[in-house]
Amino acid sequence: MNDDTAMAEGGRAFHPTLWTLILRAKASDGPERRTALESLIGLYWRPLYWFVRRKGNPAESAKDLVQGFFTALLEKNYLQYVDRGRGKFRSFLLTALDHYIADEWDKAHAQKRGGAASFVTLDFDRADAELLRDPAARDPDLAFARDWALRVMAEGLRRVRDEFARDGRGAEFEALRLHLSYGAGTPPTYLEVAERLGLGENDVRTLIHRTRRRYREAVLDVLRDSAESEAEAQEELRELLAALS
Repeated sequence: MNDDTAMAEGGRAFHPTLWTLILRAKASDGPERRTALESLIGLYWRPLYWFVRRKGNPAESAKDLVQGFFTALLEKNYLQYVDRGRGKFRSFLLTALDHYIADEWDKAHAQKRGGAASFVTLDFDRADAELLRDPAARDPDLAFARDWALRVMAEGLRRVRDEFARDGRGAEFEALRLHLSYGAGTPPTYLEVAERLGLGENDVRTLIHRTRRRYREAVLDVLRDSAESEAEAQEELRELLAALS
């Protein structure tokens, strides 16, 4: 896991489910629609941008494509075609983006970059830097699944971090973080963590085991937000782990 595991400040008071956001974003009007649209774009623009880049598009063209896609998605109300019974929302987005690239790029290229998606800040420079840190040449579809998995894990870790912070255990979380994060680097030894926290090694071993278990449950909680059943959430977890293998 990279620095995105520390994203999204704030408490866990209420996390609207993915489908709640979609329903709000599908509404033709209403004060909550803009907020829902901002949230959906914030969740998905980066994996979609990386998907376009891995298709071989240079950065400037990819920026135009992604912002043009969101503009079309909003102005033409493509969200009206989203049906929970027809599959995952991320699959809908990827299919819609593929169609957009194939059928509408020439027309959209003449539009000014931004449009309906301009009210959301898209940090392309950071996205490009993160893409460069991932040198492996992957199939764009497989890479999109991996990027989605990393975002889910980042949100799960954020929730665990917030729980520690609310309990006044922020320093403890930071000492343990590298033992939780996917691909974050070499974690400190149990002895190093023990010395940092003033605990015994066995205590640290038990603490890390419990925190990993809580982290897994937090990731499941994120998946439950967009699942209709526990069985579906468990299937999503299997897909997540497969995407990271």
